[in-house]
Amino acid sequence: MTSSSTPAPAITVVAIVLEGPNRLRSCLNGLRRQENAPAMEIIVPWDGTHGDSHSLQAEFPEAAFLSQHGRRTYAQLRAVGVAMGRGPIIAITEDHCTPDANWAAAVFESHKAPHAAIGGAVEKNSPDTALNWAFYLADYLRYSDPQDGPSDHLTDCNVTYKRSAIEPLRNVWLEEFHENTVHGALKARGESLWLSPRIIVWQKRHLSLGPAIWDRYAFGRLFGSTRVNGASLITRLKYLVSSALLPLLLMVRVTGHVARNPRYAGPYLRSLPVLILINTVWAFGEFTGYLTGRPERRLKAREA
Repeated sequence: MTSSSTPAPAITVVAIVLEGPNRLRSCLNGLRRQENAPAMEIIVPWDGTHGDSHSLQAEFPEAAFLSQHGRRTYAQLRAVGVAMGRGPIIAITEDHCTPDANWAAAVFESHKAPHAAIGGAVEKNSPDTALNWAFYLADYLRYSDPQDGPSDHLTDCNVTYKRSAIEPLRNVWLEEFHENTVHGALKARGESLWLSPRIIVWQKRHLSLGPAIWDRYAFGRLFGSTRVNGASLITRLKYLVSSALLPLLLMVRVTGHVARNPRYAGPYLRSLPVLILINTVWAFGEFTGYLTGRPERRLKAREA
């Protein structure tokens, strides 16, 4: 971490580790290769499940690795990074995403507009397996070639905030930074969310079927549990009932995105069986989150 006497950076980048050191290297190398970038600080919240960070710290001295004891949720790690950052612009990404060469410059330029939160495009690094394509199509296709304009959805692997906009909401995100909760709170205050095609990251995950199934179930359940947090019984029942149609709705959404972006027709057809499977598993996880109001146990924090 830069010392307190160092001038504050223009952008704080919080990089969350999902897959481990090899994927993180790609992300950090992308940040290192930024062109015409404003001053940045890079924060990597690092929990006890990742092993030792000393070798990565030596390899990337410009990044600050913030060690956390035990296992922390991804939302907790985001909160740690956001709270520790000093920049007036906070950018959040994940290790499976490599920022485009002018990503930081585009972030800085975009925040001259008044929007509280500005998300960017997520493009696919290819070639890739049908399973990894299915994940991309399910999660990120909506952010491929986006229009420059308002959006109700921004992805936590490529999203940026004005600190002045999220600081008044510190009680919302200080313990766990869930993007859907934060974005809802911003909109409730009359703040605007924007999607920019100029802020680009390149995504590629490395998954096998077992971990992929767990990922879809666990994160679907996490989404459902955060959505009903504090909700009335009637609202909760409404979500439970509507989740019966969720697998079909998810497939219709992806198919619609592909229809509007036909360059993905080939990967879509090749990954269709896997896409149906992971969307169904997500829907079951979301249903379970609505029912229990709790995330999957492995997405809960645990002391070492």
